[in-house]
Amino acid sequence: MASRLVCLLPLISNTLGAEVGSHHPLREQFDGFRQQYGRTYQEGTEEYEKRFALYRNAALLAERLNSRPGRLWTAGTGPLADRSEEELQSLRGWFGSARGGRKARGNLRMASLAQLGSADTPQEFLNWTSLSSLENVRDQGGCGSCWAVTASTVLDSHAEIYKSKQRSFSAQELVSCVANPKKCGGSGACSGATVELAFQYAMDHPVQTAADVPYEAVDGHCQGVAASLLQGDSTGDTDLDVAAVGFHAASSDAPGLKFMTGWERLKENGYSELLRAISERGPVAVSVDATTWSAYMYGIFDSCEKDAVINHAVTLVGYGVEKSNGKMYWTIQNSWGPNWGEDGKIRLLRREDEESYCGIDHQPEEGTGCEGGPKQVKVCGTCGILYDNVVPHFKNGEPDL
Repeated sequence: MASRLVCLLPLISNTLGAEVGSHHPLREQFDGFRQQYGRTYQEGTEEYEKRFALYRNAALLAERLNSRPGRLWTAGTGPLADRSEEELQSLRGWFGSARGGRKARGNLRMASLAQLGSADTPQEFLNWTSLSSLENVRDQGGCGSCWAVTASTVLDSHAEIYKSKQRSFSAQELVSCVANPKKCGGSGACSGATVELAFQYAMDHPVQTAADVPYEAVDGHCQGVAASLLQGDSTGDTDLDVAAVGFHAASSDAPGLKFMTGWERLKENGYSELLRAISERGPVAVSVDATTWSAYMYGIFDSCEKDAVINHAVTLVGYGVEKSNGKMYWTIQNSWGPNWGEDGKIRLLRREDEESYCGIDHQPEEGTGCEGGPKQVKVCGTCGILYDNVVPHFKNGEPDL
């Protein structure tokens, strides 16, 4: 996958000059970094030198980014500073649902949040982070499972909001069991899939809790009845339909009907629909271009180009306005652990003209596409945030089981 960060690193490397000695301040900083984040590679080893070179590049990149006039965010050497581009790509995972011109089938209803509720949305909705289900920021580890971790995070939060009897949905079960024969967003499991597929799975199959099937950051082995999914007896021939915009209703015999009436993929590149989903329903699974996020420490991130490769799934938890400068932002909970960013979160610049701030994803087959999908798609909003957004619809109260 092409990456702007890859393009930056060679330029940084050319500025390094002489070898950094063992007593150089940057070495001391790196040793503090190793201790802070529990790195086990030892000084004098090949692995140490490799990781130090990556850290040094990250430090110089942060220095360059922080020298920009009028910057809104601060870069630094956070927990990803010693990761290679290949490892960062794995962290982002592959996510999305660009699709070809196929007709929708099954229980799709073309009603959307654009037709529901009040016409007005608040200009500021702080966030849902007071939910107990969002207190602990998850870490997907070295597995490209952002789609599954995000899906389970959103399901858990909606279960809490709507007082469902089932409050936990195992991300590891989603990684191990969700079939992806059309290679939507990747080749499946730790190599990528989509939130849409995860939500559909949660409706069609009883999902165990995180306590029953804890997250291990590996492909794993699907157990029980759900294992038959991997032989393609369920959504295997319709997963492109699962990507359709609109409300996907639970069937009358779906296990998920106990708590969900369905799930909805919002209008592509719709700004008001996303505002209303987050303010009226709860956290939303969104897809973004996170290629340049690794250096983020704090502030309002505004360093995405209009053209974006949508390559990461995250949880939108709110939106607001920075009092000091009047800048609007989206609040996003990531899956890179609590030590990254603002306690595991990032604020993205939110524009009045988000629907007009558009570019092209020229590589949907790398980040957002299914096999047979379009060669490029239009993406709007900062880091492409408006393109592909998904929200579950939970029943209110305590349903009868």
